Amino acid sequence: GVVLAAFATLAGALALAVGFAAQDLIANFVAGVFIIQDKPFTTGDWIEWNGNSGVVREVQLRVTKLDTFDNQLVTVPNSDLANAALINNEANDERRVSVGFGIGYEDDIKQARAAIIDEGSRIEGVLDAPEPTAPVTELGDSAVVLSGRIWIHPEESSYGAVRARFVEAVKERFDAEGLDMPYPNTELSGDIEVTTASTIKTTADD
Repeated sequence: GVVLAAFATLAGALALAVGFAAQDLIANFVAGVFIIQDKPFTTGDWIEWNGNSGVVREVQLRVTKLDTFDNQLVTVPNSDLANAALINNEANDERRVSVGFGIGYEDDIKQARAAIIDEGSRIEGVLDAPEPTAPVTELGDSAVVLSGRIWIHPEESSYGAVRARFVEAVKERFDAEGLDMPYPNTELSGDIEVTTASTIKTTADD
């Protein structure tokens, strides 16, 4: 009887341990079924979740495999994706690319806006509609910030490549037209007293 009781206790402990170990496994399988059925993302989509991002390579029942932009393979449990606030950057037909461009307070806002819109419309892959815009979005400490906004088709044009070309084109245009892109600076006010070595020596002698 003592031996049987010991075996029963051991079997119960093992069953409990296996149950806890299988809990996450079962949760991942269930999440995988919902992901495959609901299709919040598919192979090739660029997604973001909990501060992470990657391009979906393969969706399996237990895990999802993604490639980072540094070409690293990331394997994520499906329950993490199913329970996270997930952003699919390629789910819609159009996506906006927004870049903030700062100009000096003495610069002409209309001139800067025209330059941003013109350069944005020249970039390959940028859609004609919606049209590029550049509203003033912030009056910063050292710059007036205009938000350059262009639209692309995420499945046909790379977000990162278009954004990089946009930033470079506007920077070169601002340089050519003499528009300042000020960096943050701090102005200090007050008095500074400078004491020379001779003054220090005279004070010490006294």
